[in-house]
Amino acid sequence: MELDFNSTSLQKVRDIKIPDIFNRRLTTGISKIDVLFNEGILPGSAMTLTAQAGCGKTTFMLQLLQGLTMNGYNVGYFSGEESIYQLAYTANRVKSEDVSIANVTDIETIKSYMNKLDLLVIDSFQALTSKTKMNSRQFEKHAVQSLTKHAKNTECTVVFIMHLTKSGDLKGGTVVPHTVDANLKITRIPDSESDDDRCIYFEKNRFGPLNELECAIGANGYDFDAKVVKDEDDNIKAPSKTARKKQDIEKILNLKNVTLAEAAKALDGNVTRAQYLLREQEIIGNLTKDGKGRSAVWHKAA
Repeated sequence: MELDFNSTSLQKVRDIKIPDIFNRRLTTGISKIDVLFNEGILPGSAMTLTAQAGCGKTTFMLQLLQGLTMNGYNVGYFSGEESIYQLAYTANRVKSEDVSIANVTDIETIKSYMNKLDLLVIDSFQALTSKTKMNSRQFEKHAVQSLTKHAKNTECTVVFIMHLTKSGDLKGGTVVPHTVDANLKITRIPDSESDDDRCIYFEKNRFGPLNELECAIGANGYDFDAKVVKDEDDNIKAPSKTARKKQDIEKILNLKNVTLAEAAKALDGNVTRAQYLLREQEIIGNLTKDGKGRSAVWHKAA
């Protein structure tokens, strides 16, 4: 790839001065997200975000941008997939009202914004346009190299949201994921008791470990509020599905005379998960049930 690296002589690592930018990170203030990104996002880096339709790519990026905005960073969401009205509707639903959004797809116009932004999201790479005519392969190479170079020159991180085929493969060639610094992916958790469970993880990361985060998505967006689980060495890691389930059960059992509506509210509006956990706790004897349907009430077993 032509990324303007200068040729150098052979040097010992101890003699190379690492630029300060490698020690600076953009932090969201959302602890689990910052841990996922190895204590923050590297300025000027480029990454892709992929997931099947409906997994929550837009929701995740809006919440991440909201966190960055609240921490004083200038961010932007450039969409060629949804109108700003549709995007604003989603942003309001997931409490990301402070994010700046626009319908812009032209590469040069986007580059002009990068001079004053700390991070921008392009939704999607496949929706990008250019006034210069070229075939699809030439355009793909031009788009990713042009924007990635400008990201490093302006220290503006760029995130490309990418489309997947129904079989889960990336649409287009492999130029984009190979050029960028990191590939982030969101998937549903196989064999999970809830369709709302998600795993957000790195398939590639030039500036950190391949961290992953298990979480849940609901009507109000992703749930990043559960306590961080620590391992035997007291290292912070993403909570496992088992740990999150334990936390959700505790939320329900801490309620007095539980209704389905109250249980769902405690679980961020996730009615399906609330039904599942109430039934499970009833079967194992932790709760007793009075009534049927929406009027049913669960009590702690004596």
